[in-house]
Amino acid sequence: MIVCPDVVNFNGAAAYGQMPGTISWYRSKHASAPIAQMHEIGHNLGHGHSGKGTIEYADPTCNMGNKGSWSDTGTNFCFNAAKTWANGWYDTHHAWVDPSRYSYDGTLVGINAVKEKSITGEQDVVLKIASSGETDLYVMFNRRTGANNQVPQNGDQVVITEQSSALYETSAWSAALSEGQEYTQRSWSGSGTLVIKVCSLETGSPGSARILVYATGQEILSCVAASPIMSPVTSSPTKSPVSVDDTSCRDGTSKFALTENGKRKPCKFVFRKKTTRCQDPAAAEYCPVTCGDTSCTCEDVTDRFEMPNGNLKSCNWASKNTEKRCRNNFVHSYCPDTCGIC
Repeated sequence: MIVCPDVVNFNGAAAYGQMPGTISWYRSKHASAPIAQMHEIGHNLGHGHSGKGTIEYADPTCNMGNKGSWSDTGTNFCFNAAKTWANGWYDTHHAWVDPSRYSYDGTLVGINAVKEKSITGEQDVVLKIASSGETDLYVMFNRRTGANNQVPQNGDQVVITEQSSALYETSAWSAALSEGQEYTQRSWSGSGTLVIKVCSLETGSPGSARILVYATGQEILSCVAASPIMSPVTSSPTKSPVSVDDTSCRDGTSKFALTENGKRKPCKFVFRKKTTRCQDPAAAEYCPVTCGDTSCTCEDVTDRFEMPNGNLKSCNWASKNTEKRCRNNFVHSYCPDTCGIC
C-alpha cells in the first residue's frame, strides 16, 4: 500500500491497484477509507468493477461498486456472488447447475454461516448458473450479518449477478429477490425460460433461503413439494457433465439428492461409508467410481481440470496436500486415485 500526496495526479481517481497484483496506490485524503482499501484489494485479487445497468460503479452489494461510506469508519460489506465465487474462499460450499440439463432445489446461507460453522452439508453459499452463452449468473443469499451487516442495499435478499466467463471484467447486478419473488430470463441456452424463485426466506440465526432454478423447456419445479435436487432431465445427466473423456466415467462434482431422504450430499459423503451409502440408488448412479461400478475405470485425469473459481488444477497439485485438497468435490471426482478412492 503506497500513500501519495494529494497533489499527485490520479486522473480524478481516489486510488489505483494492480489487477491482479500486490501493490495499490492511494491519494492521502482517501488512504484511510476502508472502502478505498477494499476496492483496490479487490483489483489485486483480479476483480473488475461491479455495475448495475449501464453504470460501471453501482452494485450496492459489492465493494467493487463503490456504494459504501467514504468515511474512516467505512461500511461492513463484502463482494457479490460472482466475485465471491472467483475468490474461492467458500468453494467447498459452491454449487453449479446447468438448467438446460437439470434443475436445482436447494438452500443458500450467508457467508457468516461459514465463519460460525453453522452451515450444514445440504446448504450452499454461492450458486453458479451456467449458460451456453458468454455470460453466466451467480446467486447468493445476501445475509445482512457479521462482516456483511452494513451492506448498503438488498440485505437479506437473494441477489443475482451476471458475469462474463472472463471473471476480471465488470459484473452486473441483475436482481434482488424476497420471499415468493422470481426472476426470469427468456431463451435460456435454448431450453425455454430460466426461472429463479425464492420459495422461503428466513433471517434468524444463521438465516437461509430456499430457491428453485429450472428451465421451462426441461422441467417445472414447485415450492409446494420438495423437488428432486439436481434432478435428471435426460437418461443419464449425472455422468455427462463431469465426464472428462469418452472412455471413462467419473463421480459427479456437485451435490445430489439421496433417494432415501432427499438430502443433498456430495460423493465424498458417500465415500466415508460407501458400504452402506452406495446402496442408495441415487448414490450408486451419481458416484459410480466410489461405489465400484465395474464399467468405470478408477483413475486420475491426466489433463488439468477447472475448479469452481475458474482456476486450472492437476492431480499432481492435489497430491501435495491430499488431506485438504481432496475435500473439494471437484478434486475428489477428477483425482480418485490420488484421493484414495481406488
